[in-house]
Amino acid sequence: MSMFRMMLLGTVAVGLTAAAMSSASAGEVEKSFGISGHVNRVMAAGDDGKDNFLLHSDNEISRSRARFQAKAKSESLTVGATIELSLSAGNSSSQHASGADTFDIRHSFVSLSNNMGTIRVGDTGHAGNGHTGIDVSSTGHAEAMADTPIDGVLIHASGSTASAAGSSIVTILGSNMTQGRASGVSYDTPEINGFGLTVSHYNMGSGGIEGRYRANYDGVQVCTSAGFVQPGTYTTDNLVGGGIGIKLVNGLSISANYAATNLNSTVNTTNRPDPETFYGKIGYGLSVSDMGTTGLAVSYRQTDDLTNSGDNFTAYSFLVEQSLSDYGTSIYGGVTSVSYDTTATNFDDVTAGWIGAKVVF
Repeated sequence: MSMFRMMLLGTVAVGLTAAAMSSASAGEVEKSFGISGHVNRVMAAGDDGKDNFLLHSDNEISRSRARFQAKAKSESLTVGATIELSLSAGNSSSQHASGADTFDIRHSFVSLSNNMGTIRVGDTGHAGNGHTGIDVSSTGHAEAMADTPIDGVLIHASGSTASAAGSSIVTILGSNMTQGRASGVSYDTPEINGFGLTVSHYNMGSGGIEGRYRANYDGVQVCTSAGFVQPGTYTTDNLVGGGIGIKLVNGLSISANYAATNLNSTVNTTNRPDPETFYGKIGYGLSVSDMGTTGLAVSYRQTDDLTNSGDNFTAYSFLVEQSLSDYGTSIYGGVTSVSYDTTATNFDDVTAGWIGAKVVF
């Protein structure tokens, strides 16, 4: 697998380099530079079984950010550079602590593209970063597979009197079953009849492969993705998963995703089951005015055996999102019921609701 990835990446790199050498003269190269990003704020309130809480924070689903992109384009080659910074103010760590301000690099990479595909080199999302998380419900800002607007809320053991101690939702909902962003090199194939492939190498023996398919059948949208990752850690053999989304002409949609961590059998001496997460949505998108799409959805999440055998996390949510397309804005909200139990401990349920806005510039 690793040898195949390296051979493929090397072959494509040679092809793109040859294209660069035969590229148009500097006078025929069109250069551009742009700044973009968004601010995404959310307010959440609820009951964790011990306390009522009210949070003001950046939405962990898509933190506020600024993006700088440069591009030089000719008929035969496009060279790009991207830096994206996280500018998250008051990102919630828990409902009992003031949110931390974060300033860090989300993406820093260069790219070469032509009709053979794209090579990306640097710190960004490579193969395995997006093989789960397919969502065609038009409510992706209100809730997503990897994160929720209440990630920092604590879940407490039943009978506990400590109001500021417990496990945060983000640590037990199963958000870490993809590679995430990493430093490495990727090759993205051109899209052929809706199919695309990404092959990546990260560090040492780690890397991944991810396939995608996008199509529109007389107004019926179909999106699929599947990935395989060798994360380069001795505790995990690989990460696997995939997702599918189907949206009908009338606005009805279904999105389903699955991810699993296959544990290293030598390290897993207790034969703990491999952690698994399922996340799905049934949605409906409608246009009640010329402002933009209104999305409604119900979602279900289940994560099993994330930390120990018998751990079980479930969440049910109702979500709504209104696009204000002329303003580059989405207004969203949701309510959820969260439960978590282990073989050793029962935990209090959490109920919460939130409302937020994302403004793109």
